[in-house]
Amino acid sequence: MDLAAKSRLGPYEIIAAIGAGGMGEVYRARDTRLDRCVAIKILPSHLSCDPELKGRFEREARTLSSVTHPNICHLYDVGSQSGVDFLVMELLEGETLSQRLQKGALPPDELLKIAIEITDALAKAHRLGLVHRDLKPSNIMLTKTGAKLMDFGLAKPVAGDPFTGPATPPAGETLTTLRSPVSPLTSAGAIVGTLQYMSPEQIEGKEADARSDIFALGAVLFEMVTRLRAFEGKSRVAVVSAILEKEPPPVTILQPSTPRALAYIISTCLAKDPDERFQTAHDVALQLRWLAQPGSIAMSPPKTDGRTRTWTVVFGLASVALLALGFLFFKLTNRSASRDYGLTRLTVSLPPKQELAVDTTQAVALSPDGKRLAYVAAESGVSHLYVRRLDQFESIAIPDSEGATFPFFSPNSDWVAYFSQQRLKKAPVDGGLPAVICDLPAFFGGTWTPRDTIVVAVPTYGLATVPATGGALQKVSMATKENIYAQGVDWLGNGDWIAFTDYFAPRRSVKVVNLVTGELRTILPDAQSASYAAGHLVYYEGGALWAVPFDPGRLAVSGSPVELESGVNEEAYVAQASVSRNGVLAYAPGPAGNFFRNLFLVNRKGEERKIGVPPQDYVDPAFSPDGKRISVAIRTATVGQGLVVIDHQLSSIASLLADWYVSAPTWSPDGRYVLFDARDAVQKRGIYRIAADGKSQPEIIQLTPFTSHVTSVVGDFAAVSVNDPVTNTDLWLLTLREPSEMHPFKRTLAAERQGALSPDGRWIAYASNDSGRSEVYVEPVPGPGGRRQISNDGGEQPRWVRNGKEIVFRNGTRMMSVPAQSEPVFQPGQPIELFDRKFDRGGAVAGYDVSPDGQTFVMTRSERDNPTQIRVVLGWPASNPPQK
Repeated sequence: MDLAAKSRLGPYEIIAAIGAGGMGEVYRARDTRLDRCVAIKILPSHLSCDPELKGRFEREARTLSSVTHPNICHLYDVGSQSGVDFLVMELLEGETLSQRLQKGALPPDELLKIAIEITDALAKAHRLGLVHRDLKPSNIMLTKTGAKLMDFGLAKPVAGDPFTGPATPPAGETLTTLRSPVSPLTSAGAIVGTLQYMSPEQIEGKEADARSDIFALGAVLFEMVTRLRAFEGKSRVAVVSAILEKEPPPVTILQPSTPRALAYIISTCLAKDPDERFQTAHDVALQLRWLAQPGSIAMSPPKTDGRTRTWTVVFGLASVALLALGFLFFKLTNRSASRDYGLTRLTVSLPPKQELAVDTTQAVALSPDGKRLAYVAAESGVSHLYVRRLDQFESIAIPDSEGATFPFFSPNSDWVAYFSQQRLKKAPVDGGLPAVICDLPAFFGGTWTPRDTIVVAVPTYGLATVPATGGALQKVSMATKENIYAQGVDWLGNGDWIAFTDYFAPRRSVKVVNLVTGELRTILPDAQSASYAAGHLVYYEGGALWAVPFDPGRLAVSGSPVELESGVNEEAYVAQASVSRNGVLAYAPGPAGNFFRNLFLVNRKGEERKIGVPPQDYVDPAFSPDGKRISVAIRTATVGQGLVVIDHQLSSIASLLADWYVSAPTWSPDGRYVLFDARDAVQKRGIYRIAADGKSQPEIIQLTPFTSHVTSVVGDFAAVSVNDPVTNTDLWLLTLREPSEMHPFKRTLAAERQGALSPDGRWIAYASNDSGRSEVYVEPVPGPGGRRQISNDGGEQPRWVRNGKEIVFRNGTRMMSVPAQSEPVFQPGQPIELFDRKFDRGGAVAGYDVSPDGQTFVMTRSERDNPTQIRVVLGWPASNPPQK
């Protein structure tokens, strides 16, 4: 049917026709209630007239309307008027992937970006039970904000024989020739999908599931790489035969520059047997993200003639010689740790634009056999985990390791474990796909014992064990009444004894605990980060690495310590050093001890002005409601974190608390109080408040069993981030009026954190990693109602501007802004970048704040650059450490 301009379907005014297809006509229309343009799709009569099909369609439409993903065309509404059934969808501006491929080949970066976005969208929908069933390039729209899947979950196939149908192409289509990049053959009048992208099981009349979409995804990826379709023929029978019986040519033959890893992904997706394909779209997304990692050697094309690399080889000869010499000593050290072959010191330089992520994590780890180095490096503010053999130049990027912290290896050195996105994961050291071991709210380090048990340190929880194969945490009981914060965990080479650093003790010390009996001993006072290596304890103290002979059987030192290396970096109270079991050392050079950050005021263009207060270790600054003052926690080497208030106009600073461990200060709406999470002198953990003028003592608002950070306050309510060891990081709401009480708002196995209440208290913005990476969402308070995703390429640390019309958030080093309309319903705009500048990520909450008028940001930046090198010491004679 044709709808005339200005005609209406409910509140939607038709503007003009856009196109037509098997799913019906599509029109541009205006939503007269919200004054926005939408796309109206008129459903074909075979759907409208069949009650069973229509009912199934409406059920799937309701499910699809709840899907919020930046790469899925959003379904707003389903309606019916005068016998016309229609869909109301997001109006997309751009071109289809099919149209883009007709213009030429995709550059590798663009190809991977589109592929990852498509696959992420599939993974999200599959988790909700939606299968596309008609995935093809013409159903993928390329917009300014990324790729968008269209007609998702609506093209349910009907029973039918794919061999039947018109012998000639439908009107408007051209009969294809073998592997020609033109429009594909499509059945007319029935929703059966598009033949060239249908899986074998669909053609055989079996029910389509998520693996059928993965087959179609493989066909789309094939076409993106080669501009040819994987399965073609001069007739429908020929196409069906190709899908059922023939393998498409390897993409490396059709496009020789294709990386072999990408060719493997495509061929696995196109396996005839569904059981031989990737089983989930998330698996495919992990592989694609691995390829897209900065510096990934997997994206390198097949090797070409060696003459093209002559200058690279010549340029690297000196480094090769040095590395070969170092590795010779390394091999000799492996053979006999008791013989002194002399020391060899090597420097591992990171690629350009990368730096060690030492400000928030333990960033350096050696494998037990001393052959591999794991390190966490950041680029543009986003960190990932890398593994490098010491006898090779290239590092391998570990997939799905964004924001990794505290890496450590398995006893056989074949696996590397790490903490990322509130999950403890493990990955093969050759860069294979990672596996999740368990969910954790936070992580202060771990060790992997020969019994295939992993011991982890969890803040406020203590030590816990978990099987390396995955499972539930089991708390390690300690025979003590002290509140111990463990960090720097290491297996001592003796049964069930584990060494760790008591992180927040008045004087840091190395303790050991028996996993079975809970017996606790102190073995090294005034030390931290101890590891057992070749008959010694190697530990950090005073900016240097030390070694002392150690008897693991008696759990006692048996000699005097000697200094091994000085100038070892220590930031965020973590020594950036590691030692292998056979005595190879690795460390990041740099200054030791607490480091300083300056406070900056930054405008929306990224122009900055330093606040004239003494540099200290400032974390988590927050503007007062009038914008004149800033509350901020200060880390100190002896206490933890104090609390100060700064008048940034007068550059004056006033201390509110100096002897508590304070986190995440946040202002009350009237500006009279500062709320914060802390432990007081008798270890009562909870949420407190103190008068902003410092004229009263802090008072408890709510005791909390776990670390809980107030992240925003509006009226009588506060958003609280709770680090629950069982359910990960959760969002709770705290009632501030008497009697105060807390109740969960968002409590799942994913990590929901950094909640920011809108100025009117109706909405909460927060970050969550349930899609596999951190994104920013908005959800009504107290509910019910679906959430809306407002970031489209990763995001965290959201803040509302206090006029309620804008949300800002961070994406790596970029500060992003999203316009927000909340009446009559919440409707976000598209994210835009305000500026891209390097500032610190912060501590417990956001690390920055936005002024009440939205024009100024307060941010912190350290006074020194992060290291870009790792020093490796080979040939350390374990029986006689050198005296420096």
